[in-house]
Parts: sequence; structure tokens; C-alpha cells
Amino acid sequence: MKTIIYGLLLTMLGSHCESWAVSELPTLQELTINSAVLGEKRDLVIYLPAGYKSSQSSYPVLYVTDGDIQGPHTAGTIDYLAKFEQIPQMIVVGIVTPFKTRVRDLTVTPLDKKNPNQLENADRFLAFVEKEVIPFVKQQYRTLDYQILSGTSHGGQFAINTLVKRPDVFQGIIAISPSLYWNNQQLLGIAEKALKSDQLQGRLYVSIANEEPAMTESYQHFLDLLISYPSDELMVKSQIFSNETHNTTVLQGQYAGLKYLFSEWPIPEGVPKTLADLQLKFANRSTLIKTDIKIPEDKANGYAQWLQYLNRQDDALELLKWNRNNYPQSFGAHSALIRAYLNFNMAEEAESALQYALKSVDKLSLEQQSELQSLFM
Repeated sequence: MKTIIYGLLLTMLGSHCESWAVSELPTLQELTINSAVLGEKRDLVIYLPAGYKSSQSSYPVLYVTDGDIQGPHTAGTIDYLAKFEQIPQMIVVGIVTPFKTRVRDLTVTPLDKKNPNQLENADRFLAFVEKEVIPFVKQQYRTLDYQILSGTSHGGQFAINTLVKRPDVFQGIIAISPSLYWNNQQLLGIAEKALKSDQLQGRLYVSIANEEPAMTESYQHFLDLLISYPSDELMVKSQIFSNETHNTTVLQGQYAGLKYLFSEWPIPEGVPKTLADLQLKFANRSTLIKTDIKIPEDKANGYAQWLQYLNRQDDALELLKWNRNNYPQSFGAHSALIRAYLNFNMAEEAESALQYALKSVDKLSLEQQSELQSLFM
């Protein structure tokens, strides 16, 4: 019995273990944009997900400020979580914000500015991101219309400023230890006006660490505003990392923020799934990232084998027949269905499935034909 269960677990987890051991790593590319908005050249650090070059898939995109510092660990976190199906694979675009221009790029403009109609500071940098970086990434890479912006400290301030100024650009915002105290908490007043208008949308994750009162008080003020002006279109989660500092909190904040934005993505572990269960899960995934995602062949086959082990004949066969119909050229899909029929002592159905496989699968090798026929011996 232990051997059977162990084998079943390997079937369910095998794709994870195999990909963990031998799969490609994210690919790093360093690029420069000659920005007309900023009037200068700016650097980008791009991380393409494992398997990008060998696939035709399109991906959500996460844009992160301070990309040279925050890009590497963010790409690693996404790669790890995606391998275990906690979130989808993503393209990570690290927008490099050098120390000498960081305050200018990421913080809101002082209230006493002389030209109220001229974009400055964070608003000008937001225009650079929206009008130059995003179109460039969409032109160069296979992207979906699901975008996330993540930032820490002044980058967190920039992320919240982006949410309240341009709520339709990003579907998810991660703001870690945002410097909301800046300019006498100026951004809080801007945020309150935006929240009152009830124009905000998407998902927002905000977090704070064990920090100075100026940080924590302004952060709490922002949370109070979110509570005072709730919206059906804006989903919010906040979190305190009391054991972390301003400089160490980003690792946990990024991890927790990504898991929140994709909280419906994982398939619950330890419970067998029927075809209806999987169809609902993948329909929800499709809705979330705005693209059609079909149940993968190995996923359907794995859960079907689990159902077969539990002797849930109807559920197992329904899933295996769906798999064969949706992957008609897959030798594995045909083989799994034939094996299941034989397991359930359905010899006539197994023979019919064999003949169907022999006629319908293109380029079925003699070795594969022999393997299928040997199942009846």
C-alpha cells in the first residue's frame, strides 16, 4: 500500500520535481531606453521566465522600481512560486532608479511648484513608464494585458501615487514600506480625493516593517483612509512585518504581495480534483490574467490517476476522456485512458479506445503501437 501511495504522489508531483531539477532558469537581459519624456537614457533589467525561448506563450508583466537591486530576488521569488503553481510565470521588468535621480523619480512633487500643469517628479516618471517603458516591453516581448507594479520605500510611494493617479494602468500594486510621510504626507491627501471618487480598481497589497513613527503613522493613516472609503472594485490587503526592518522587509513583502495578488491561483493540495473542479480553477485563472488557459495534459492525467486510485470510476474516466479529446495527438492521453478502462475491467471500452488511438494519432511509432497492444496481454 505504501508503495502505491508513494508512486501516486510521484505522479502528482513529478512535473514539479523534474522542472525543479533540470528546467531552464530565468533569462537576464540588460537594455537601455533613450527617453524623450525624461530627456535622458534609462536602464532596464529584464528577466524572462524559464522556458520563455522554447515556448509561444505570453506572460503577465511585473514592473519593479529600483530594478537593479529588487529585480534579482523578485525574479527568483516568482520563478520559485510559479514552479509550484502558486502564481503564474511572469516577465519581470526592473526599472533602474539610480541614487542620484531616485528622489526626483519616485516622490511626489512639492506643493509649491511653480508650473502646476507641467509633469514633475513621480508624475513625470509615471509618464515615462506608461508611455515609453510599457509600450517598449509589449513590442519586444510576448506579454498579456495583466500588469503589476511593485516598489519599496520611495518606490512604494511611487506605486501608490500610480494607483491613485492612473488606476487603469496596472491590475495589481505592491507597495512595501511606502514613504507616505514625504512632503508632510502630501500623497495621503491625493489618495483621499481618489478614494472618495471611487475610481480605483484592481488589487493593492501594502506592508510595513518595524520602523520609525514617521513611517508607521503615515502608513496607518493610509489604512484608515482605505477603511473609510471602501470600494467594490479595489481589493486591499495590509500586513505588518514586526520582525523586519525597512531594509530587510522587501523579501517577505514581495513574496506575500505576489501570493495575495494571485490568491485564487493555487490548486489546493491534498484533495483530488474532478474535471469540474479543474475547469472552474482554470476558468478563474483565465479571468484573472485575461487569457484563455486550458488544463494541461499532465495535470489532468495526474488527477485522473489519483481518482482512479480512489476507485472513483466515473470521475476518473470523465477526466481522462476529456484529456484525450483535448490532446488528441498525445500518446500519453490515449494510453492513460486505455489503462484506466482495463483497471476498471472495461475490456470492450479499452479495445475501442485502442483502435481509436491507432487510427487517430499521427506518426504513432511501431514501439508505441506495441506498447499499447501489450496492455491487453
